[in-house]
Amino acid sequence: MTSLSPFATHLKIATLNTIRRRPAAVLPSNSSTRMTHACEYHNMPFDYSNRSRFAAKALAYMGFGFSLPFIAVGWQWHKPGGYKNPSS
Repeated sequence: MTSLSPFATHLKIATLNTIRRRPAAVLPSNSSTRMTHACEYHNMPFDYSNRSRFAAKALAYMGFGFSLPFIAVGWQWHKPGGYKNPSS
């Protein structure tokens, strides 16, 4: 008769416990007992009822954020004493 290693014994016990705890079938639940009433709220910090205005504002906001590094590089290049405008 072979003896199981402590790891194999632990693995066997853990597997049996998992099988024992797993439900055979999930019982249907009545979701109406868990329903709660909540007031309507808006989780967006801006108004997006007018889609074209929202698109223009979003594009301007994201466009400014995207263009900021390019503006900074242009400033560093063209400032007095910069890369493209050396003062000598």
